[in-house]
Amino acid sequence: MKELIMRLLPNKLILLSRRFRSFLGTLTKKNMQRKAIIPILHLHLADHCNLNCRGCDNFSPLAPEVFADISVFKSDCKRISELCADKIGEIQLLGGEPLMHKQIVDFMEITRQYFPKNKIIIVSNGVLIPRMKTEFWESCRKNNIEIIVTKYPIKLDFEAIKQKAISENIKFSFYGNTETIDKSMQCIPLDLEGKQNAKDSFLRCSRANRCVALDNGRLYTCSLIPYIKYFNTQFNKNLDVSDSDFLNIYKVKNLDEILNFLCRPMPFCRFCNIKSTIYDIGYGVSKKEISEWIG
Repeated sequence: MKELIMRLLPNKLILLSRRFRSFLGTLTKKNMQRKAIIPILHLHLADHCNLNCRGCDNFSPLAPEVFADISVFKSDCKRISELCADKIGEIQLLGGEPLMHKQIVDFMEITRQYFPKNKIIIVSNGVLIPRMKTEFWESCRKNNIEIIVTKYPIKLDFEAIKQKAISENIKFSFYGNTETIDKSMQCIPLDLEGKQNAKDSFLRCSRANRCVALDNGRLYTCSLIPYIKYFNTQFNKNLDVSDSDFLNIYKVKNLDEILNFLCRPMPFCRFCNIKSTIYDIGYGVSKKEISEWIG
């Protein structure tokens, strides 16, 4: 119901609500309230992408060709499932662009193996869906894996993509309100000197303690932190990720440790100037200019 309402709302009203929610977060301190579950677990299958959207908050335009290692992925899935499989709202296989991984079917099988009852979603830009082979669709059906496509304003027959998924009896939807409103971008300016109030940034953040990223055995309360390395390399910066910014899932003893960790501001939050977020800057291809990420 919430997703339907968001699709029907005018874009200006949606942008206004996002600004309000950011401010409201500082009053309610919602992000610092310990949750009973991990709402969304992000698992990257590829860090790079085939669209390279400007200002991408996963830094995909700056990433080299990086594919997830299947043995590491399997080990991570096994461990996190031992800790909290029944306490994860949904698992998203994404990137970058996840469909670029030639072993995607194997990743889908592994994910369902270790998370037999969880909701599993592939989040894609849709470009490669028309080329997916029969075994991909068979695995989606067998493993009850959904597909969500972000409808970017590019030359792509999204209606045909939707109908293909429906014909394969796969649950399909478009991300957010992009089915009816052109996808736009936003910029959460990075503070290169790290002078922001970490607690304030954490409370304002729409991803903190919600979109949790698992990357190479490390669990992050925000999906931006593990991929800042590509920004640092591209622009010769040092937005430092310390040992306090993540949990090593092989050293964690139980779910309580994870949930207590996720509801605390991270040292890295000082680099995010969320209160100065620039909304609705329009879609475009990245020129790999630092201004895309610092405003």
